[in-house]
Amino acid sequence: MPKILKQKSIFKSKLFDIKQTDIQFDNKILKYEIISGTGNGAVLVVPIIDDSVIFIKEYAAAVDNYMITLPKGKIDLNESMHEAANRELQEEVGYKSNDIKYLDKLYLAPGYIDHVTYIMLAKNLTPSILEGDEPEDLEVIIVPITEINTFLSKSEIIDSRVYAAINYLYNYEQVQF
Repeated sequence: MPKILKQKSIFKSKLFDIKQTDIQFDNKILKYEIISGTGNGAVLVVPIIDDSVIFIKEYAAAVDNYMITLPKGKIDLNESMHEAANRELQEEVGYKSNDIKYLDKLYLAPGYIDHVTYIMLAKNLTPSILEGDEPEDLEVIIVPITEINTFLSKSEIIDSRVYAAINYLYNYEQVQF
């Protein structure tokens, strides 16, 4: 295994800490820049209600457009992934769940970003609203499970984590699309 020899922060912002990292391989030392988030990871929630999945349409600043995604957000300090998932559900789509299950975790670009997103499945939803931190109301889109592939194929910008979460449901949870 390669060995991390030295790591120092070279830039910090409200959301990110970029670290210069020296890594020893068998016969050479390479310098990497690693982007770290400032939190404890994030959750991406697949909420299922009446054989449908609840998606959201939300502004994505990096691409200056709206994207299709699922309820998601960072895990706050002293908050479990299950608590974060339930909070995000209430803030973004107006439901809470009494049945949240951890499915898997995703790394977006593990060669240079250490951020982790936990995919959570939420069932047995009941109405419940919490005030969120979004700058505008999110568009909630309820899509029957059998129509997800068609819905996604007609959407212009989709959070890549959505594909991973839906693929996980299809392949491992035996949800029929």
